[in-house]
Order: sequence, then C-alpha cells, then structure tokens
Amino acid sequence: MAEAGGLQTLWETYRDDGFMMITALDKSEPDDLLSWADEYGLTHPVVGDSAGEFYWAYGEGAWPMPVVIDRGMVLTSINDPGGYTAVIEDLMSAE
Repeated sequence: MAEAGGLQTLWETYRDDGFMMITALDKSEPDDLLSWADEYGLTHPVVGDSAGEFYWAYGEGAWPMPVVIDRGMVLTSINDPGGYTAVIEDLMSAE
C-alpha cells in the first residue's frame, strides 16, 4: 500500500502548519490498528472505523481513509484523485 508511506510524509510536512491528520481503517481491534501503523511507519493517529462512519461521510471512500483536521477544526477527506498534497495546499490557501 504505497499511499500509506505518503501519508507519513504529508504528516511530517504539514503538522507544524496547524494541520492534524488521522487515518481511518476498516478495523476495530487496537492491536490490528497498531500493527498496520507500524507496518507503514505511521506516527499520526490511526483510528478504527469498522462501522464505516468516515467511509460513508465522504461518499464512497476507500481504505485507508485519510482525513485532515485543519486549523479551523474542520475535517476534510484528503482521499482525492488529485493527490493528497494538492488538497492540503488548497486548504492552506483558503485560510
């Protein structure tokens, strides 16, 4: 899952600009979440979404479901065909 490594890079790039990132997975067991995060070297929060709340909140999503919490505490899915970075840069310029 190549995009998982890219999520860590995004987190490291934008966290000091006031953005928080979480990644939701279709798992709910803490050990499964930790194992997945460790496998991809993620240090940002990874949360369980076995009920599909994040998945359906943003239309038909995908797993993993990366979500940014911007400076205004607004949640935005960054699962976008245009790329993760483009979505975050759009959020930054809108503020």
